[in-house]
Amino acid sequence: MQVFIGLDGGGTACRAQAELEDGQRSAVLTGGAANVTTDFDRALEQIAGVLARAVEAAQALAPGATLAAPRVVLGLAGASESGAAARLQAALPYPALTVCGDIDIAVAGALGAEDGIVLAVGTGSVLARQRGGQVLRVGGYGLVLGDEGSGAWIGREALRRTLHARDGLRPAGPLTDALWRSHGPLPALIGFARRASPADFAALAPRVLEHDRAGCPVAGAILDDGCGWLLHAIRHLQAGATDLPVVPLGGLGPPLLERLRARDGAELHTRPPRGTALDGALSTARRAVPTGAFPR
Repeated sequence: MQVFIGLDGGGTACRAQAELEDGQRSAVLTGGAANVTTDFDRALEQIAGVLARAVEAAQALAPGATLAAPRVVLGLAGASESGAAARLQAALPYPALTVCGDIDIAVAGALGAEDGIVLAVGTGSVLARQRGGQVLRVGGYGLVLGDEGSGAWIGREALRRTLHARDGLRPAGPLTDALWRSHGPLPALIGFARRASPADFAALAPRVLEHDRAGCPVAGAILDDGCGWLLHAIRHLQAGATDLPVVPLGGLGPPLLERLRARDGAELHTRPPRGTALDGALSTARRAVPTGAFPR
């Protein structure tokens, strides 16, 4: 019996699910951060552990049955930019293994074969347009060079503006006051930033959203800047097709899309995703798409 396994890995966590050829699926299994760019060894450890559990879960769906070697698809943040596919294929004991970017499985799950734009915002940020079967991706280059509007970007920007307020270069506000209390004095804040991973910065994003809802102008300005970049990227992807629906994904995709529509008056055609990134990984596994199937 054939087994398909999909895995969705990002800077905060990874999730995997097994599916048998008859459509039975296991529960969704979770693991830790799996960003192959920022920490390959830790990502490999988490991926290997969750995949092993997924194989066990597949066998539990069909007790006594002989299962074929699984077809595995990994959709990973940073996979397209880091060249990690070959290293993962060499390190993992799965001959039928496809490695692609997390946006690739997100597009497959959210849109299926339909045209549209995926706005995926979590720890990182990346967008993609699918039109006539062709996929164009923008962003998703990691926190050092990009990921504008992402959770990690929002958290880092909040700490930066806390320092600006301390130096008198920007106005202070409830957000900067709260972050100074929790992350100050200065040596502690600088030390946190030096050690922080993208996930650590992203953990501050809910506080920014909370302060924005309470009317903090500093939090509002941060989110305005992030949403402005996301809207700019959406407009770029809409060129020649302004009616393309925008589908938000990730923990921050829906609230940020709603915010930019409400505050910027952006007239966007939006709709919910058809399925999850795991759905996309499993459908890709069934099609046995080779590595690098979705070009930039």
